[in-house]
Amino acid sequence: MPDLATSWDDPSTTDGASRDLVLEALRLASRLVSSGTRVREARCLLLHNDVLTSVASSRETEASERGRYRVSEHANFDRAISTGQVVDDGSTVVVPARGDNGVLGVITIDGEGGLGDAQPATLATIAHIVGLGVSQSRAVNELQLEAERSRRLERLKSEFLNIAAHELRSPLGIIRGYTSMLSEGMLPNPDREVALSRITEKAEEMARLISEMLETARLETLGLELELEPVDLLEVVDNAVHAMRPLMGPRHQFALAAPGDDIAVVADKRRLTTMLTNLIDNAIKYSPAGGEIEIACDHDEREATVLVRDHGIGINAEQAHLLFTRFGRLVTPETSHIRGTGLGLYLARESARLHGGDITVSPTPGGGSTFVVTLPIA
Repeated sequence: MPDLATSWDDPSTTDGASRDLVLEALRLASRLVSSGTRVREARCLLLHNDVLTSVASSRETEASERGRYRVSEHANFDRAISTGQVVDDGSTVVVPARGDNGVLGVITIDGEGGLGDAQPATLATIAHIVGLGVSQSRAVNELQLEAERSRRLERLKSEFLNIAAHELRSPLGIIRGYTSMLSEGMLPNPDREVALSRITEKAEEMARLISEMLETARLETLGLELELEPVDLLEVVDNAVHAMRPLMGPRHQFALAAPGDDIAVVADKRRLTTMLTNLIDNAIKYSPAGGEIEIACDHDEREATVLVRDHGIGINAEQAHLLFTRFGRLVTPETSHIRGTGLGLYLARESARLHGGDITVSPTPGGGSTFVVTLPIA
Protein backbone atom coordinates (compact mmCIF):
# COMPACT_ATOMS: atom_id res chain seq x y z
CA MET A 1 0.00 0.00 0.00
CA PRO A 2 1.63 3.31 -1.03
CA ASP A 3 1.80 6.23 1.38
CA LEU A 4 -0.96 8.78 1.03
CA ALA A 5 -0.36 12.40 0.17
CA THR A 6 -2.85 15.24 0.41
CA SER A 7 -4.16 16.98 -2.68
CA TRP A 8 -6.39 19.66 -1.18
CA ASP A 9 -7.86 21.39 -4.22
CA ASP A 10 -10.29 23.42 -2.12
CA PRO A 11 -9.23 23.95 1.52
CA SER A 12 -12.71 25.19 2.43
CA THR A 13 -14.04 21.62 2.08
CA THR A 14 -12.02 20.26 4.99
CA ASP A 15 -10.33 21.14 8.25
CA GLY A 16 -7.48 19.37 10.03
CA ALA A 17 -9.66 16.80 11.78
CA SER A 18 -11.51 15.95 8.55
CA ARG A 19 -8.24 15.54 6.64
CA ASP A 20 -6.86 13.13 9.24
CA LEU A 21 -10.07 11.13 9.11
CA VAL A 22 -10.07 11.02 5.30
CA LEU A 23 -6.45 9.85 5.11
CA GLU A 24 -6.98 7.09 7.65
CA ALA A 25 -10.13 5.96 5.84
CA LEU A 26 -8.22 5.75 2.55
CA ARG A 27 -5.52 3.63 4.20
CA LEU A 28 -8.10 1.25 5.60
CA ALA A 29 -10.05 1.06 2.34
CA SER A 30 -6.96 0.42 0.24
CA ARG A 31 -5.64 -2.18 2.67
CA LEU A 32 -9.00 -3.94 2.66
CA VAL A 33 -9.25 -4.10 -1.12
CA SER A 34 -5.58 -4.80 -1.86
CA SER A 35 -5.78 -8.40 -0.62
CA GLY A 36 -7.29 -9.41 -3.96
CA THR A 37 -6.75 -6.28 -6.03
CA ARG A 38 -3.79 -4.30 -7.29
CA VAL A 39 -4.69 -0.82 -6.00
CA ARG A 40 -3.35 1.91 -8.27
CA GLU A 41 -4.93 4.79 -6.40
CA ALA A 42 -7.27 5.50 -3.52
CA ARG A 43 -9.11 8.81 -3.53
CA CYS A 44 -11.62 10.71 -1.46
CA LEU A 45 -13.80 13.37 -3.07
CA LEU A 46 -16.16 15.59 -1.12
CA LEU A 47 -19.16 17.49 -2.39
CA HIS A 48 -18.71 21.24 -1.95
CA ASN A 49 -21.34 23.54 -3.48
CA ASP A 50 -22.58 20.53 -5.50
CA VAL A 51 -19.12 19.98 -7.04
CA LEU A 52 -16.91 16.96 -6.32
CA THR A 53 -13.53 18.21 -5.11
CA SER A 54 -10.43 16.00 -4.95
CA VAL A 55 -9.48 15.99 -1.28
CA ALA A 56 -6.88 13.24 -0.90
CA SER A 57 -5.14 10.78 -3.18
CA SER A 58 -2.37 8.17 -3.08
CA ARG A 59 1.03 9.19 -4.40
CA GLU A 60 1.02 6.76 -7.33
CA THR A 61 -0.96 9.31 -9.35
CA GLU A 62 0.91 12.45 -10.37
CA ALA A 63 -0.48 15.64 -8.91
CA SER A 64 -1.15 16.97 -12.41
CA GLU A 65 -3.43 13.99 -13.08
CA ARG A 66 -5.52 14.27 -9.93
CA GLY A 67 -9.06 15.33 -10.60
CA ARG A 68 -8.88 14.17 -14.25
CA TYR A 69 -11.42 11.38 -14.35
CA ARG A 70 -12.65 9.26 -17.21
CA VAL A 71 -16.16 9.79 -18.57
CA SER A 72 -17.16 6.37 -17.20
CA GLU A 73 -16.06 7.46 -13.72
CA HIS A 74 -18.38 10.45 -13.79
CA ALA A 75 -21.26 8.09 -14.49
CA ASN A 76 -20.18 5.92 -11.56
CA PHE A 77 -19.96 8.95 -9.28
CA ASP A 78 -23.48 10.00 -10.28
CA ARG A 79 -24.83 6.51 -9.65
CA ALA A 80 -23.16 6.22 -6.24
CA ILE A 81 -24.31 9.69 -5.12
CA SER A 82 -27.87 9.34 -6.41
CA THR A 83 -28.47 5.77 -5.17
CA GLY A 84 -26.26 5.75 -2.09
CA GLN A 85 -24.94 2.32 -3.18
CA VAL A 86 -21.44 0.98 -3.85
CA VAL A 87 -20.63 0.96 -7.59
CA ASP A 88 -18.00 -1.47 -8.94
CA ASP A 89 -17.28 -1.60 -12.68
CA GLY A 90 -14.32 -3.97 -12.33
CA SER A 91 -11.66 -1.26 -12.45
CA THR A 92 -12.99 1.49 -10.13
CA VAL A 93 -14.97 1.06 -6.93
CA VAL A 94 -17.03 4.10 -5.88
CA VAL A 95 -18.34 4.13 -2.31
CA PRO A 96 -20.71 6.95 -1.22
CA ALA A 97 -19.87 8.73 2.04
CA ARG A 98 -23.09 9.56 3.87
CA GLY A 99 -23.43 12.31 6.45
CA ASP A 100 -26.28 13.70 8.50
CA ASN A 101 -27.76 15.40 5.44
CA GLY A 102 -27.25 12.79 2.75
CA VAL A 103 -24.22 11.89 0.62
CA LEU A 104 -21.29 14.27 1.21
CA GLY A 105 -18.83 12.66 -1.19
CA VAL A 106 -17.30 9.39 -2.35
CA ILE A 107 -14.30 7.16 -1.71
CA THR A 108 -12.91 5.60 -4.88
CA ILE A 109 -10.52 2.67 -5.27
CA ASP A 110 -8.86 2.47 -8.68
CA GLY A 111 -7.41 -0.99 -9.35
CA GLU A 112 -7.88 -4.39 -10.93
CA GLY A 113 -9.67 -7.51 -9.71
CA GLY A 114 -12.98 -6.22 -8.36
CA LEU A 115 -14.37 -6.69 -4.86
CA GLY A 116 -14.97 -9.79 -2.79
CA ASP A 117 -18.41 -10.60 -1.40
CA ALA A 118 -17.86 -8.99 2.03
CA GLN A 119 -15.80 -6.00 0.94
CA PRO A 120 -18.59 -3.66 -0.31
CA ALA A 121 -20.32 -3.62 3.07
CA THR A 122 -17.05 -2.94 4.90
CA LEU A 123 -16.11 -0.16 2.48
CA ALA A 124 -19.57 1.34 2.94
CA THR A 125 -19.03 1.36 6.71
CA ILE A 126 -15.67 3.13 6.34
CA ALA A 127 -17.19 5.69 3.97
CA HIS A 128 -20.12 6.23 6.35
CA ILE A 129 -17.68 7.00 9.17
CA VAL A 130 -15.97 9.53 6.88
CA GLY A 131 -19.32 11.09 5.99
CA LEU A 132 -20.39 11.43 9.62
CA GLY A 133 -17.00 12.82 10.64
CA VAL A 134 -16.94 15.42 7.87
CA SER A 135 -20.58 16.31 8.55
CA GLN A 136 -19.89 16.87 12.23
CA SER A 137 -16.75 18.84 11.47
CA ARG A 138 -18.65 21.13 9.13
CA ALA A 139 -21.37 21.57 11.75
CA VAL A 140 -18.74 22.56 14.33
CA ASN A 141 -17.20 25.03 11.85
CA GLU A 142 -20.62 26.57 11.23
CA LEU A 143 -21.18 26.96 14.97
CA GLN A 144 -17.77 28.60 15.34
CA LEU A 145 -18.54 31.00 12.49
CA GLU A 146 -21.91 31.81 14.04
CA ALA A 147 -20.25 32.41 17.41
CA GLU A 148 -17.76 34.76 15.76
CA ARG A 149 -20.59 36.61 14.02
CA SER A 150 -22.34 36.96 17.38
CA ARG A 151 -19.17 38.33 19.00
CA ARG A 152 -18.72 40.77 16.11
CA LEU A 153 -22.31 41.96 16.44
CA GLU A 154 -21.85 42.36 20.19
CA ARG A 155 -18.79 44.53 19.61
CA LEU A 156 -20.72 46.50 16.99
CA LYS A 157 -23.59 47.03 19.43
CA SER A 158 -21.19 48.37 22.07
CA GLU A 159 -19.64 50.73 19.54
CA PHE A 160 -23.08 51.96 18.50
CA LEU A 161 -24.14 52.58 22.09
CA ASN A 162 -20.98 54.56 22.77
CA ILE A 163 -21.44 56.61 19.58
CA ALA A 164 -25.12 57.21 20.34
CA ALA A 165 -24.42 58.34 23.89
CA HIS A 166 -21.68 60.70 22.74
CA GLU A 167 -23.01 62.10 19.47
CA LEU A 168 -26.71 62.42 20.29
CA ARG A 169 -26.20 64.14 23.64
CA SER A 170 -25.19 67.51 22.16
CA PRO A 171 -28.04 68.06 19.63
CA LEU A 172 -30.57 66.67 22.11
CA GLY A 173 -29.35 69.10 24.76
CA ILE A 174 -29.72 72.04 22.38
CA ILE A 175 -33.24 70.96 21.40
CA ARG A 176 -34.28 70.58 25.03
CA GLY A 177 -32.81 73.97 25.90
CA TYR A 178 -34.63 75.86 23.15
CA THR A 179 -37.93 74.03 23.67
CA SER A 180 -37.76 74.84 27.38
CA MET A 181 -37.21 78.54 26.68
CA LEU A 182 -40.03 78.58 24.12
CA SER A 183 -42.51 76.83 26.42
CA GLU A 184 -41.70 79.21 29.28
CA GLY A 185 -41.99 82.31 27.07
CA MET A 186 -38.40 83.33 27.72
CA LEU A 187 -37.63 84.28 24.10
CA PRO A 188 -38.87 87.48 22.42
CA ASN A 189 -40.60 87.12 19.06
CA PRO A 190 -37.55 87.90 16.88
CA ASP A 191 -35.55 85.12 18.60
CA ARG A 192 -38.25 82.48 18.30
CA GLU A 193 -37.62 81.99 14.59
CA VAL A 194 -33.93 81.49 15.30
CA ALA A 195 -34.77 78.97 18.03
CA LEU A 196 -37.13 77.02 15.77
CA SER A 197 -34.50 76.98 13.03
CA ARG A 198 -31.90 75.60 15.46
CA ILE A 199 -34.33 72.97 16.73
CA THR A 200 -35.05 71.86 13.16
CA GLU A 201 -31.35 71.78 12.31
CA LYS A 202 -30.46 69.67 15.36
CA ALA A 203 -33.42 67.33 14.85
CA GLU A 204 -32.25 66.68 11.28
CA GLU A 205 -28.73 66.11 12.57
CA MET A 206 -30.04 63.49 15.01
CA ALA A 207 -32.10 61.86 12.27
CA ARG A 208 -29.00 61.55 10.07
CA LEU A 209 -26.96 60.07 12.91
CA ILE A 210 -29.62 57.48 13.68
CA SER A 211 -30.06 56.68 9.99
CA GLU A 212 -26.30 56.14 9.57
CA MET A 213 -26.20 53.80 12.55
CA LEU A 214 -29.18 51.78 11.34
CA GLU A 215 -27.77 51.55 7.83
CA THR A 216 -24.41 50.36 9.17
CA ALA A 217 -26.07 47.71 11.33
CA ARG A 218 -28.12 46.55 8.33
CA LEU A 219 -25.01 46.43 6.14
CA GLU A 220 -23.08 44.39 8.73
CA THR A 221 -25.84 41.85 9.32
CA LEU A 222 -27.99 41.55 6.20
CA GLY A 223 -26.26 43.62 3.54
CA LEU A 224 -27.90 46.47 1.68
CA GLU A 225 -30.51 45.75 -0.97
CA LEU A 226 -30.71 48.26 -3.78
CA GLU A 227 -33.95 49.30 -5.47
CA LEU A 228 -32.45 50.00 -8.87
CA GLU A 229 -34.13 52.18 -11.47
CA PRO A 230 -33.04 54.58 -14.23
CA VAL A 231 -32.32 58.00 -12.67
CA ASP A 232 -30.88 61.30 -13.81
CA LEU A 233 -27.69 61.89 -11.81
CA LEU A 234 -28.05 65.67 -12.16
CA GLU A 235 -31.47 65.54 -10.50
CA VAL A 236 -30.04 63.52 -7.61
CA VAL A 237 -27.22 66.06 -7.18
CA ASP A 238 -29.75 68.93 -7.13
CA ASN A 239 -31.80 67.12 -4.46
CA ALA A 240 -28.71 66.54 -2.32
CA VAL A 241 -27.63 70.18 -2.59
CA HIS A 242 -31.15 71.39 -1.73
CA ALA A 243 -31.24 69.12 1.33
CA MET A 244 -27.89 70.43 2.61
CA ARG A 245 -28.40 74.19 2.07
CA PRO A 246 -29.91 74.71 5.55
CA LEU A 247 -26.71 73.34 7.09
CA MET A 248 -24.38 75.72 5.27
CA GLY A 249 -22.63 78.34 7.30
CA PRO A 250 -23.00 82.01 6.39
CA ARG A 251 -19.56 81.98 4.74
CA HIS A 252 -20.15 78.88 2.62
CA GLN A 253 -21.36 78.89 -0.94
CA PHE A 254 -21.98 76.17 -3.50
CA ALA A 255 -20.35 76.28 -6.93
CA LEU A 256 -22.12 73.87 -9.29
CA ALA A 257 -20.84 72.73 -12.68
CA ALA A 258 -22.68 70.24 -14.87
CA PRO A 259 -23.16 69.44 -18.57
CA GLY A 260 -26.32 70.56 -20.28
CA ASP A 261 -27.63 67.07 -20.99
CA ASP A 262 -28.94 64.48 -18.54
CA ILE A 263 -26.62 61.85 -17.07
CA ALA A 264 -28.50 58.55 -16.96
CA VAL A 265 -27.44 55.93 -14.40
CA VAL A 266 -29.17 52.88 -12.95
CA ALA A 267 -29.23 53.38 -9.21
CA ASP A 268 -31.15 53.32 -5.96
CA LYS A 269 -32.21 56.96 -5.94
CA ARG A 270 -32.64 57.22 -2.16
CA ARG A 271 -29.25 55.68 -1.38
CA LEU A 272 -27.54 57.70 -4.09
CA THR A 273 -28.98 60.89 -2.61
CA THR A 274 -27.81 59.85 0.87
CA MET A 275 -24.34 59.11 -0.50
CA LEU A 276 -24.02 62.61 -1.97
CA THR A 277 -25.49 64.37 1.09
CA ASN A 278 -22.90 62.57 3.23
CA LEU A 279 -20.11 63.90 1.02
CA ILE A 280 -21.53 67.44 1.03
CA ASP A 281 -22.07 67.30 4.79
CA ASN A 282 -18.43 66.24 5.20
CA ALA A 283 -17.30 69.17 3.01
CA ILE A 284 -19.32 71.65 5.10
CA LYS A 285 -18.11 70.33 8.45
CA TYR A 286 -14.44 70.23 7.47
CA SER A 287 -14.35 73.74 6.07
CA PRO A 288 -15.46 75.61 9.23
CA ALA A 289 -14.00 78.89 7.98
CA GLY A 290 -16.33 78.79 4.98
CA GLY A 291 -15.41 79.02 1.33
CA GLU A 292 -16.60 77.42 -1.85
CA ILE A 293 -17.85 73.86 -1.97
CA GLU A 294 -17.46 72.81 -5.58
CA ILE A 295 -19.74 70.13 -7.01
CA ALA A 296 -19.10 69.08 -10.58
CA CYS A 297 -20.72 66.35 -12.70
CA ASP A 298 -19.37 64.84 -15.87
CA HIS A 299 -19.48 61.62 -17.87
CA ASP A 300 -17.96 59.73 -20.74
CA GLU A 301 -19.12 56.63 -22.61
CA ARG A 302 -18.44 54.30 -19.67
CA GLU A 303 -18.94 56.16 -16.40
CA ALA A 304 -20.32 59.22 -14.68
CA THR A 305 -18.42 61.21 -12.08
CA VAL A 306 -19.44 63.57 -9.30
CA LEU A 307 -16.71 65.69 -7.73
CA VAL A 308 -17.17 67.27 -4.29
CA ARG A 309 -14.33 69.62 -3.34
CA ASP A 310 -13.86 71.83 -0.31
CA HIS A 311 -11.08 74.24 0.64
CA GLY A 312 -11.08 73.53 4.34
CA ILE A 313 -8.86 71.72 6.82
CA GLY A 314 -7.75 69.00 4.41
CA ILE A 315 -6.48 65.50 5.05
CA ASN A 316 -3.22 63.68 5.46
CA ALA A 317 -2.85 61.66 2.24
CA GLU A 318 -1.19 58.77 4.11
CA GLN A 319 -4.23 58.43 6.38
CA ALA A 320 -6.90 59.02 3.74
CA HIS A 321 -7.85 55.33 3.59
CA LEU A 322 -9.00 55.48 7.23
CA LEU A 323 -11.81 57.85 6.25
CA PHE A 324 -13.71 54.98 4.64
CA THR A 325 -13.48 52.54 7.54
CA ARG A 326 -16.33 52.02 9.98
CA PHE A 327 -16.15 54.68 12.72
CA GLY A 328 -13.03 55.97 10.97
CA ARG A 329 -12.17 59.61 11.74
CA LEU A 330 -8.91 61.52 11.41
CA VAL A 331 -8.81 63.35 14.71
CA THR A 332 -6.24 66.17 14.78
CA PRO A 333 -6.01 69.38 16.83
CA GLU A 334 -7.82 71.11 13.95
CA THR A 335 -10.66 68.55 13.75
CA SER A 336 -11.13 67.39 17.35
CA HIS A 337 -14.04 69.80 17.88
CA ILE A 338 -15.94 68.54 14.80
CA ARG A 339 -18.65 66.08 15.69
CA GLY A 340 -19.40 62.92 13.72
CA THR A 341 -19.84 59.17 13.94
CA GLY A 342 -17.27 58.21 11.33
CA LEU A 343 -20.02 56.33 9.49
CA GLY A 344 -21.04 58.71 6.71
CA LEU A 345 -18.06 58.17 4.41
CA TYR A 346 -17.98 54.45 5.19
CA LEU A 347 -21.61 54.08 4.10
CA ALA A 348 -21.09 56.35 1.09
CA ARG A 349 -18.30 54.23 -0.36
CA GLU A 350 -20.03 50.92 0.42
CA SER A 351 -23.11 52.23 -1.39
CA ALA A 352 -21.03 53.38 -4.37
CA ARG A 353 -19.39 49.97 -4.64
CA LEU A 354 -22.75 48.20 -4.47
CA HIS A 355 -23.72 50.32 -7.48
CA GLY A 356 -20.64 49.10 -9.34
CA GLY A 357 -18.72 52.34 -8.76
CA ASP A 358 -16.38 53.74 -6.11
CA ILE A 359 -15.37 56.85 -4.15
CA THR A 360 -11.80 58.14 -3.93
CA VAL A 361 -10.31 61.06 -2.04
CA SER A 362 -7.26 63.26 -2.53
CA PRO A 363 -5.98 66.53 -1.08
CA THR A 364 -7.15 69.70 -2.78
CA PRO A 365 -4.22 71.83 -3.98
CA GLY A 366 -3.92 74.75 -1.59
CA GLY A 367 -5.89 73.02 1.18
CA GLY A 368 -9.04 70.98 1.52
CA SER A 369 -10.21 67.65 0.17
CA THR A 370 -11.55 66.37 -3.13
CA PHE A 371 -13.90 63.38 -3.24
CA VAL A 372 -14.76 61.78 -6.58
CA VAL A 373 -17.70 59.41 -7.06
CA THR A 374 -17.69 57.15 -10.10
CA LEU A 375 -20.77 55.28 -11.32
CA PRO A 376 -21.34 53.17 -14.44
CA ILE A 377 -23.39 54.81 -17.17
CA ALA A 378 -26.78 53.21 -17.85
